This record gives sequence, C-alpha cells and structure tokens, in this order.
Amino acid sequence: MGMAAAILLFTSSTGCLTSTRRTQQTLTNHEAEALIDSLQARSPEWHMLGLRLEASAEAMNQSGSFTMNVRMAKDSVIWMSITYGVEAARVLLTPDSVLVLSKLPGNRFVFQGDYAMLESALKAPLDFGLVQSILLGEPLYLRPDQEDYVSKIQEGHYVLMTKYDRNVRKLVGADEKTFVPDDSLSIVLKDKKAERLLEKAEDDEELLVKRYWVDGMTYDPVRDVIDDLLRQRTLQVERGDFEETELGRLPNRIHMKALGPEGRFDALVIVKRRRPERVYDFPFTIPDNFERRTSL
Repeated sequence: MGMAAAILLFTSSTGCLTSTRRTQQTLTNHEAEALIDSLQARSPEWHMLGLRLEASAEAMNQSGSFTMNVRMAKDSVIWMSITYGVEAARVLLTPDSVLVLSKLPGNRFVFQGDYAMLESALKAPLDFGLVQSILLGEPLYLRPDQEDYVSKIQEGHYVLMTKYDRNVRKLVGADEKTFVPDDSLSIVLKDKKAERLLEKAEDDEELLVKRYWVDGMTYDPVRDVIDDLLRQRTLQVERGDFEETELGRLPNRIHMKALGPEGRFDALVIVKRRRPERVYDFPFTIPDNFERRTSL
C-alpha cells in the first residue's frame, strides 16, 4: 500500500444510519434552529485528546489496514502515528500546514506542504477542521452562523439541509419545496448554461449543498452528505455504534466516502480507545538522511 493511501485513513470509518432497525415512528416537527442547537449542545468540551484507531482505506487502486495512535490539541495540532506492526509513518497537522514522515524501508522521506497539495494527492477533500470533526464524530461543515438551513423528516430521522439559491436550483433541476433529502444531485443544465453559472459562482461555498441526518430518538448525527457542484464531488460520512463516553455520546464507527472526477476514496475507522485531557507531546523529528519531498 502506498504512502498516500495510508494517509487517507485519518479521515474516516464505516457505519450505518442506525445500529438497529426500528419500527416506523412519527416525529414531531422541529425547526432547523432547534436541531442545530441540539447538535451544538452535544459538542464535547475538551482541550487535549488521545485516540487509538483501527482503520482501513481504499484509494487510487490501493488499499490497506493499519492502526493509528492519534493525539490532538483542540483547533491547533493533530499528531498521528501509523503502524503495520511497526511504525510506518507519522503525520503532523496544524490548521495551515501538513508534515508527513514515511519510515517505510526503501521509501523514507519527509513531505512538508499544505492541504491543497495533500487534497490533490489523495483525490479527496481535506483540511484541518474536516479531520478534527471526523475524529470527533461531529457533523462536517455545519455553519449556522454563515448559512440558512431547513428541516425535514425522513423515516425516523430529521434531515437538515442548506437552503440553496436560484443558481443551485437551476444547476440540479430541482425546486427546494419538492426536493427529497435522499435525491442524488448532479448538474443537469446543458453545458454552456452550466458553465456560465459555474463561472459566476463567487466562491466554493456558494455551490455546496449540505445534508445532515439526525436520529429522531437519540439526536445522534448519523449521516452527512455534501455535494460540491463546482468540483462535481460528493462527500458522505456515516456514523454508528454510538455510546456514552467521558466526552458525551460519540460514535465508534465512522465511514467516509468521496467520489469525484479524480476517482473514489473509501475509508473506515473504528475507535478502540479515547483518553481525554491527558498531557501529550507531539514528537516529530526529521532524520538528516531522509529525502525531502514537495509532493506525495
């Protein structure tokens, strides 16, 4: 398995919408704001956190399974040690930088770059906030201070969806009032019209459609689907095996899939251990004889 595929692992795990099948139930309508408040109220309070994970990943026609030890300082550092029996790599992430140290025999190198470079190598969306949210089991890119949402009910789940503007509705050929949460989104306009609308988009966020499934009984954030119409990518995360922990109710299985023109990415992470509020260091020594790389 190549180094790039190994790094993929730090972004996910497979789960299902619910751990058990439940009978059909009637849910009380909730405004989007109330659901967002419920999700934000579950966000754990922490400063430092250690995790032990078992992971598998598939990307770029490569696949593998491995163990990860992760140490995090909230919003500032994520440190990872990836092992296949022995340590194969270390990763050090900050909000604006990426360091990767490969210790594989015959492939010893250090990579230093940014998230745009890493995203290009992995063929999957990636930034510091995304990695931290995935490891914590939190909804991805939920930004109520920047976006408006609507709430719907679907088969025992609440579904939060971003309100999308006229350009998005034109691109996908749907009207918000008739839009079904599980609908697949793709650009249906003829090429020239679509190109004009895409060119007019002021930023990447303008053409993101976000959907979040919340368990109607437990309010667990069980599924996210984010469609990036500009890049024609879809990112999906499913969470399962929720349990009460020192940090609140969190998932032990997280499954992430990304699909786009560059290819397909699939990763599963199983959380084996969480240790909050211990004092951790983040060792990352670069041997003098390691090759320096600017790409993966």
